[in-house]
Amino acid sequence: MSPTFSSQEVSELTARYTYGTWRFQKGWKPLHIVDAEDCHFTDSAGKKYLDFSSQLMCVTLGHKNRAVIQAIKDQADKLPYISPGFATDVRVELSLQLLEVLPKGLEKFFFTTSGTEANEAAFKIARMYTGKTKIIARYRSYHGSTMGSVAATGDPRRWAMEPAGKIPGVIFAPEVHCYKCPLNHRYPECGIACVEYIGHMIENESDVAAVLVEPVVGTNGILIPPPEYMPRLRQICDAHGVLLIADEVMSGWGRTGKWFAMDHWGVRPDILTTAKGITTAYVPLGLCATTGKIASYFDDHYFSHGHTYEAHPLTLAPAVAAIN
Repeated sequence: MSPTFSSQEVSELTARYTYGTWRFQKGWKPLHIVDAEDCHFTDSAGKKYLDFSSQLMCVTLGHKNRAVIQAIKDQADKLPYISPGFATDVRVELSLQLLEVLPKGLEKFFFTTSGTEANEAAFKIARMYTGKTKIIARYRSYHGSTMGSVAATGDPRRWAMEPAGKIPGVIFAPEVHCYKCPLNHRYPECGIACVEYIGHMIENESDVAAVLVEPVVGTNGILIPPPEYMPRLRQICDAHGVLLIADEVMSGWGRTGKWFAMDHWGVRPDILTTAKGITTAYVPLGLCATTGKIASYFDDHYFSHGHTYEAHPLTLAPAVAAIN
């Protein structure tokens, strides 16, 4: 029988024995949450809170969506786990759904359990496919917390990990920030100099494998690029044989009014990563999607990547329900 704790004890024991992320640990007093439904969550005193941010920008269908919960239950009864070397019904079902909702041309998928891991997969695939090593990211960016993805993160969360967090081959470009342009401090007079500078970087850096961008920058300011930015970036990458990676962990799954933010500009990335809302966050799932051209490379070249929980059936089933 489980011991009974007071709400204060739950908060204190949580802070004593577990880490609070992205914070000083001293003085952390986490709020004890006991329930959540629709667009509210409820603390131990019965107080309801309107969940304006959908937790970490991830509970896109609200709390306790019955269809998603039922999908988790059904999959747990049917097949809770099988290693990724085997085929499953739910893996095929989700893959066929993704072909319908992702930007056209993204045709092969690697399933992870977080957006961080999806970006790690993207880096590895880009480097294996191109034979090059450098990744161009942007200063105002966040791409994850593991060593590779945090190395490609431009904001100060990277700094604590340096120099180890600065893995070789990641370089930073100016962000797209028209209200406070890092180059000319004004738009439209700057003529999207920020994206032209990425072209300049590629021309003057050898060995560039990919450019990594959040189509709409998330935790660093909700920065929306001008209409011509993404089409021009696509042209620059194509002209230099560089892959374009779109990190849609936060901006995907309807958060900008379309399935994915890249749909607003009609631009298809070579690799798209996503997570969060793909399962409305009830079960951790991330996705790294690539073009068929990239996929065909690995027909005759070794795909040197994998996870124990890749394509975990219990993570895939709620994604099918969430998309439906």
